[in-house]
This record gives sequence, structure tokens and C-alpha cells, in this order.
Amino acid sequence: FGGSTNGYGSDEDGHGTHVASIIAGDRNGSGMRGVAYEATLYDYRVANDAGSLVGLNNEIPVFNQHVTDNIKVSNNSWVTPNAEINEYSEATIRAAIPNTILAAKNAVDNGTLFVFAAGNDGAYHSNLWGGLGYRISELTDAWLTVVSVDPNNKETIYTNRCGIASSICVTAPGGGDSQSTKGIYAANNDGGYIRLSGTSMAAAVAAGAAARILSENPNFGAEEVKGIIIRNATRGIVVLGSSSVLYT
Repeated sequence: FGGSTNGYGSDEDGHGTHVASIIAGDRNGSGMRGVAYEATLYDYRVANDAGSLVGLNNEIPVFNQHVTDNIKVSNNSWVTPNAEINEYSEATIRAAIPNTILAAKNAVDNGTLFVFAAGNDGAYHSNLWGGLGYRISELTDAWLTVVSVDPNNKETIYTNRCGIASSICVTAPGGGDSQSTKGIYAANNDGGYIRLSGTSMAAAVAAGAAARILSENPNFGAEEVKGIIIRNATRGIVVLGSSSVLYT
């Protein structure tokens, strides 16, 4: 379901398949197509089969692998529920995950743009991971958090807002509050398609937009790509091409 591939792993939950197809689903006249349908996809796992994170700093191998694989856009739709960035100071974060920050910085230094879902708690601020680039200065230029709007470009009930991380935040189509009728139509892990809503879907749209920009401007760095997305988002909303593709 997405351009060139590099060894897809298993996806017991289906979330990763759905998000990946939004980013890079094939333009083959079947089902739906992704925003960056010619992108090369790499898949990495930070959670267990149930989709839950276990412990701190389990992202380090993934971020290290970004350097090895020379990843230019990293889409991340895993979160720490009910943990908003405003609740954590820079000092607290640095003390808790110093090695994760170092691994992320190494990836940033290698050219990776990190795109994170802002979270689905209906909170005023982005979640901890989405807002990490706001607190940690060495990550700021290559960090983007994404909140969600429905098919009418209205904020959904579920989405976290940008809050204090507004300088690194954009909005993208993520599906409405009624998933069954207004969710993003994309691939499922059973070979079919399903409608789902969330900031995960919105982040995938933004990541696809970043990949599209890089495909046309391969010499751009992460900061340039992020800047283009933020400056050119209409009313703060990232939509490349027809958003109806995602809702049809």
C-alpha cells in the first residue's frame, strides 16, 4: 500500500497500516491513495502488540536506526496519554530521557524531520512527545506536532490543541468525531479499508506533505521543509491536493 517499501513488519493492531497508507498508499485506482504515494516507507516499532509503550527510552533504537537508514521524515503517532507538554519543564524532561533526547538530536543532525501526533485527549496543549521540540531547543527546528480538523476544517472534540507549542504546530485532516461516517478512509491490516479518526491520521497527512516537498526539493533540510509547511498552511491547515481523497 505505499510506493517502494523496506521490509514491512507485522501490525497486529492495524493502526500502523492505516497511518502508513495515508502517507504513501499507492496511486493505483483502488481504495485510496496516500499524500506521498511514491514515497519509500520504513516501519519501526516502539510499542508492544497491544500498542502500549513500556518504560522510558524505548525509542532510542528507533531514533538510532533513523540515522542508519538516513530517514528524512519520521512520522510518529504514539503518545503518552494525558501528559501535556505544559506539565513538564525542560529540566524535568532532560532528567527523565537524556539518552532519548541525544538519539533524537543525532537523527535531527542527520537530517530527520520529526512529525508527531498532538494527542487525542481533547486537551488545550499538545502531548509530551508532540511538544518535545518546544521544550528541547536542539530539536526545535526539526520538530512538528499536528492537531486535527474534521472534513469541514473544524476542530474536533477529541484533538489536543497546539497550546504553548503553537510555534511548532500545524493542523491537518484527521477525521471527524464520528469515525464510522467521517473518519479517514485508509488501509487496514486485513487487506481492506476502514475509517478511523485521530491526530495520528492528521500527523500522517503532514508527514506525507513533508515527503512531497522533499521529493521536489531533495536538497532541502528538515528546517526548510518544516518552515514551508508552517508558512504555507492555509489558516494553519495543511492540505496538499484534494482532501476529499481522504474522506471519500
